Amino acid sequence: MDENIIEIITDKLYIAQKKSPLTFKNMKRKILILVIGVSSLLSCSLLKNETPESVVVHIQVREAENNLVTPVMVCITSLEDGKVRIPGHFGQIDSVSHTNEFYQGIEFNNDKNWIGPIRKMNGIGDNDDRSYVYASLPSIPHWKDPVAYQTSGDFSISLSPGKWRISLEHGNEYIPINEEFAVSSKEKVITKTYLLQRWINLPKLGWYSGDVHVHHPTNKPKFKDFLLNYAKAEDVHMVNVLEMGHHLGTEFKQEGFGEKSRTNDDDIWLVSGQEDPRSTFGHIIGLNVDQMVRDTSTYNYYDLILKKLHLQPGAIVGYAHFSWNGCDLPRGFPWYITTGEIDFVELLQFSKINTLDYYDYLNLGFRITAAAGSDVPWGSTLGEVRTFVYTGDDFTADSWFEGLKNGHTFVSNGPALFLDADGELPGTEIIREKGSISNLRIKAISNPAIGNIDRVAIYNNDGLVEENMNLERLDSVQIALNHRLEKSQWLAAVVYCENGAVAHTTPVYYILDGKPTWDERKAAAIIEKQLLSISAIEKETKDSEAIDQGILDRLDMARDFYKGILQQIGN
Repeated sequence: MDENIIEIITDKLYIAQKKSPLTFKNMKRKILILVIGVSSLLSCSLLKNETPESVVVHIQVREAENNLVTPVMVCITSLEDGKVRIPGHFGQIDSVSHTNEFYQGIEFNNDKNWIGPIRKMNGIGDNDDRSYVYASLPSIPHWKDPVAYQTSGDFSISLSPGKWRISLEHGNEYIPINEEFAVSSKEKVITKTYLLQRWINLPKLGWYSGDVHVHHPTNKPKFKDFLLNYAKAEDVHMVNVLEMGHHLGTEFKQEGFGEKSRTNDDDIWLVSGQEDPRSTFGHIIGLNVDQMVRDTSTYNYYDLILKKLHLQPGAIVGYAHFSWNGCDLPRGFPWYITTGEIDFVELLQFSKINTLDYYDYLNLGFRITAAAGSDVPWGSTLGEVRTFVYTGDDFTADSWFEGLKNGHTFVSNGPALFLDADGELPGTEIIREKGSISNLRIKAISNPAIGNIDRVAIYNNDGLVEENMNLERLDSVQIALNHRLEKSQWLAAVVYCENGAVAHTTPVYYILDGKPTWDERKAAAIIEKQLLSISAIEKETKDSEAIDQGILDRLDMARDFYKGILQQIGN
């Protein structure tokens, strides 16, 4: 069934349903999904009929520490033709899931052979399957298969005789499994059991993973069931599900906001938030909100929304897509970072990390927590990048958000990273005297299947403080340093792996003689970049048909803020 046929059907349906609220584009998408589904069933039936000797392979995945069956991400590939197969029937995958499925909502089915969306993990994306921002990078550095799909961890699949590869992934803290196996026509049923081994247990150390940027509706119980089981498959403890806004309305509708609308299953939480406003000035994230805040009459006056969000007790405000300079960064960011209302940035996303801009803003004295969000469904899978928050032994939704607010975080898409500064956590303000010594302990841990550590480093205002190259290819690399303090400064740790996996901490902030943590030598050049960006927005605003004086006034306030810094440092 080609696009011309789809077009004809769509036209006829559109004429017949003129009063329907569905747009032409959405109707076409729905029909296309239906056609793909029918085509897939037909192809699966054909394949099944063509291979009467197929064997039922029963696969069970358990966690080694407790021997319990666990949901898990899977890819099963034929080594004969290189094609991926899915559970339930002898089905060959010809296409992957699209973002439209997440807009509509995915309903969880408790059947053992139910699978979640077939997510594209490698290859150039077009924003309908995965973000174009990845380019040729894998969505998860250690995952080399073309797709991954969520399973119950106890399922059956019909496979033809031949050689196969199974890949299993259960988040950052478990060793992924990649195994080749053979299917023989001599057996009608094969049972294979896999044990997932931990290489690290971060919750036992007080660190709990979260994803600050997930899109999916939660206004049906089966939608929530899908997200909870998705989080179990990826071993993510805190899922922030964001209703996404724009000038005309919102998408990914949430059942509600605030404590009464939270959902949890053991140590996995779903909490509603917002990604709004979203305009050419960037995308704002509001976490742990009691109600969504939006005002289309002043939609581009971000400072008003940021203040209203922070009036809600416990609310945390962040900037999305910082990792790849996305959504017009640095257009709006140099302006509203000066409001003092930005708590965190998405430092890591789409396999990219943006330390260049992060260090610039730290060098202007801003205190910004490092966070990471997948942006599913444009991100491939839940928790592919993670915000690890220290809560200690008392993990709850409230303690996780409190830890995030205080900057007790590191972000990662693979390794673990710990920064200890005189016994203090990342995000902490440490008061010291000039000439005093700070005891720094940095420890990076990984597993070869997650990523071999390349180097560990410490950075501050002056640049590289210390690094340790992992020439011996150890799984754990440390830096122990007695750091002499001559001025106020920020200081953070980072670890890079050979496969591109990375982790980065929020800084600690040393305060000497009550002075700010900005860099007096670098500030002028960094501020010049901010002022150029502000001038570009100003020109664009003045050149528009309807000049928005509110934008111009806010740009002037941002200019005054930067000029104030220059005056204080004597430039």
